[in-house]
Amino acid sequence: MRSGGFFAFIRTTLKKRIFSLFLLLAVAALVLQFTVPGFSAPPILVLGVVFLGFIWSAFQVHRELALAYVRAITPVPFEKNRRSGLSISFTPGSEYAYSISDPYAGQDVQITRMQNTRGMNCHFDGRGIFFINGQVYYLMGKGELAINIQILNSGDGPVEITAIHVDDNLDLNHLRIYNDGIFLHGERIRLPLLLAKGELIKLQARHKISLALGSNDGLFAADFRALPRFIVHEVAVDASDASGSRQNYTAEIKTLTQSLKDVYVKQWREYGQEEYLMLAGDLLPGDS
Repeated sequence: MRSGGFFAFIRTTLKKRIFSLFLLLAVAALVLQFTVPGFSAPPILVLGVVFLGFIWSAFQVHRELALAYVRAITPVPFEKNRRSGLSISFTPGSEYAYSISDPYAGQDVQITRMQNTRGMNCHFDGRGIFFINGQVYYLMGKGELAINIQILNSGDGPVEITAIHVDDNLDLNHLRIYNDGIFLHGERIRLPLLLAKGELIKLQARHKISLALGSNDGLFAADFRALPRFIVHEVAVDASDASGSRQNYTAEIKTLTQSLKDVYVKQWREYGQEEYLMLAGDLLPGDS
């Protein structure tokens, strides 16, 4: 033991309460020799009491130092904290798709009624286009957007998905994108949904594209001029792990609006809707 450590050991020993107690007993014995007639304590006995207190105190200090040393060199066992996490991505090669519905979808009853109405010369041509008195009958097709999402449980334990939100940054007056639901295996997803460790699920976020409430087809077509090049869509997933801890995970995808315009322009051309083509900036006056 180095001298510094030795003197520290001695100081700590002398500060122990047990040593102070034995020292007080020795002092009391000396005082009694001078105050009580006939009382006599051999000096060796007095020194023995002090020495016994010192030995006892030194033993306590040594034991405390030994326990501290053992604690210092013994590794503290710990339980690994489970890592929870979800990885959100989009299906490679088919991240999203814009499409448009048939303009006559859901119009069977109305078309049949018009065909049976006197004075209305109605027929379908070979392309499936419906004519009334020589004029094309056209209803604005409803656009659709499908975003294909992949969610992987990349954590160390099961995770429960409690909510899924899909929002976009499109802000136009007449052309709107409406959420139509999240689908799993072709069915609307039911939440909460438990994801096992390493499990991957493929979802589809579906949207409807149509005119805003109170708008009309002409204003809807004109809003194609105001479309930004990309629309940013954010997918947000709320989840909780086995401990009840809640997390939120997000991912973004950009969809090219030219793809949306292309499906409408193709249908408008097919059905001879030059007015909408001009309003959308895809046909100049006088072009055919």
